[in-house]
Amino acid sequence: LNFLVIGDWGRNGFYNQSLVASQMGRVGELLDIDFVISVGDNFYNTGLTGVKDPKFTTSFSRIYTAPSLQKPWYTILGNHDYMGDALAQLDPAMTQRDSRWYCRREFELRRSLSCESSVDLFFIDTTPFIDEYWMPNATQTFDWRGLAPRQEQLRSQVEASDAAFTLLASSRATWKIVVGHHTMHSFGHHGDSVELLDQILPVLEAHDVDAYINGHDHCLEHIKHSDSKITFITSGAGSKSWQGIRPATVANGLHFAYDGQGFVSASVGRSSFLLEFYDAFGNVLHTTHLRK
Repeated sequence: LNFLVIGDWGRNGFYNQSLVASQMGRVGELLDIDFVISVGDNFYNTGLTGVKDPKFTTSFSRIYTAPSLQKPWYTILGNHDYMGDALAQLDPAMTQRDSRWYCRREFELRRSLSCESSVDLFFIDTTPFIDEYWMPNATQTFDWRGLAPRQEQLRSQVEASDAAFTLLASSRATWKIVVGHHTMHSFGHHGDSVELLDQILPVLEAHDVDAYINGHDHCLEHIKHSDSKITFITSGAGSKSWQGIRPATVANGLHFAYDGQGFVSASVGRSSFLLEFYDAFGNVLHTTHLRK
């Protein structure tokens, strides 16, 4: 199973978005990818205005034109997507505009690798977990339509955690991968998301999740702490980057960081999970192997 991961990208081709897209097409052809994962913040700066917003065409359909990228795009929302019409990206009308587009708040994707092995990908909506977005004095407004008022939302988040717990508990997949927009661990501009560390990470650790893949910080990162089984991958460098990386070493869990544009490829097999990190020119900057 081969796929690409891109995040924080939709800027009408600017900030090297088009250059990254070109290299994604090249790598996608080499790997014969099955799909692309977008980890959110799909359209800047404030999402889409509705299902007819031309930004969908100018930032997506006309940018990712390579034949190898004409595969399903499994997409979740980021905080910037919630600053516009969040429901627009979830609307089936978007799939009519571009058949590749598949966006939901949360969903599960299961793929068989062989008769004896498989991979489960769990996509979660992390934006509602972040407390500051709900504050009365928040500098941005968020489209919470379809979500409960904050107190009810807090309860529903617990229920969502329980649901994730149930799905992960029932999974017998060889590889378990969770995808969200916000960081859990990061040495980038935003850093750790305390709410996810408190509410989601314990669920992932309890059920032997192999990797958590996110965006939000506009960089590429590979983080693995010695006391955790989980590998943390940041791929939020689809366009505007250069926000800064805090100094850290392997002792802090940081195995690789790149403060520039790029993307990640993943190749999942029965006993190995290969991740490669590319810059905007298609150079491989870092490679890591997870093994069973």
